[in-house]
Amino acid sequence: MCRRYGTWALAYAFVAPTVLLTALFSLVPLAMLLWRSLQGGGVFDTSPRFVGLDNYRDMLAEGGGHALGVTGVYTAGFVLLTMVAGLVLALLLNSRVPGAARLRAPFVIPLVVPVVATALIWGNMFAPQFGLVNRLLSAAGLPQADFLSSPGPALVAVLTFGAWQFFGQNVILYVAALKSVPRDVLDAASVDGAGPVRRFRHVQWPMMRRHTLLIWVVTTLTGLQTFTQIYVLTQGGPDGATQTALYYVYNEGFVQFDTGRANAMGVALFLLSLLITATQVWLLGRADRAR
Repeated sequence: MCRRYGTWALAYAFVAPTVLLTALFSLVPLAMLLWRSLQGGGVFDTSPRFVGLDNYRDMLAEGGGHALGVTGVYTAGFVLLTMVAGLVLALLLNSRVPGAARLRAPFVIPLVVPVVATALIWGNMFAPQFGLVNRLLSAAGLPQADFLSSPGPALVAVLTFGAWQFFGQNVILYVAALKSVPRDVLDAASVDGAGPVRRFRHVQWPMMRRHTLLIWVVTTLTGLQTFTQIYVLTQGGPDGATQTALYYVYNEGFVQFDTGRANAMGVALFLLSLLITATQVWLLGRADRAR
């Protein structure tokens, strides 16, 4: 009995530092964020007052609702582009095509190059007159476009850059998922007459569902937290067309010095991320029960 309690005490002793650090650097700031979102006043207000949910109403009325909508559109496009492109390229890299394995390294380059540097390069590519994209359009006989100064094209440009910068990670994750499928199962399917499409649909894809759920959550959370690309390329413009929730937090908190609305948006973004994570846990649990 004493030995059993001693083992548990030792286990708690090892876990305690991690729990304390998590509480100190995660839970305490989160509690402060929740409390500050219910208070009025700016950055320099030494005596903030309790205003309840007024900050949330003001946030939704003063551009916050639009920012959440832009975030939803951007994240949906970001997830679709990066996951589809990542899966297709992972299938190519995992195939037996000669030289396919050598193509893995280029997909990692966008992940390791600083985002600010690549954003500046993409900004020059989208320049209205001398940018590479408009030159290609002119060469093809198509009209040029001011990508970063028009609402629709600006969001497309930012989304394209964001997807290019991140999809390499999904390629790596999908390649790992494909490698986890036992080779003997694939060989047995081939012996039974299954072609590449049927092997993927009936063998590989069902065995990759857990990996796909994880990739979906990671990609969605990354899309929700997009900031640097927008700050460098458009700064939320034109007319708020690319102002996402996280950029709204920056603009309200550090430009307008309205910490109430900034904190309210921060709480909304946290709850949205929590909902997505909880959905993943529920889906994984349901998949395990189905098995």
